[in-house]
Amino acid sequence: MTAISLRDLRVCFEGAVPAVIATASADGTPNITYWARVRVVDEERVALSNQFLSKTSRNLAENPRASVIVIDPLDFQEYRLTLVYERTERRVGGGDRLLDDVDAVAAVSGVEDVFKLRAADI
Repeated sequence: MTAISLRDLRVCFEGAVPAVIATASADGTPNITYWARVRVVDEERVALSNQFLSKTSRNLAENPRASVIVIDPLDFQEYRLTLVYERTERRVGGGDRLLDDVDAVAAVSGVEDVFKLRAADI
């Protein structure tokens, strides 16, 4: 089996198809939801936009493991990322690709005042 790097999956992170994230609370209760944006940070890390996902954030605080499915919008191949929550970055500033992505989604949806990037989960 050939190893696939995050760089090989770059088209999956462009937002054409929403990602899906699965987490579980400390007692094992699952939570699965669509995720607005996933961005590659480096060879081993991704950043996940965090706007309204308090249950997912709570689960990651209790149990840092998650699975994310990203989909290639060209051939619809699915790739599962097995992740371990590292930290929440709240100092997301201007010029950040993740912030720009969330702002664009908000503008298209007409919810600029509500749909703000709270943080990025690494």
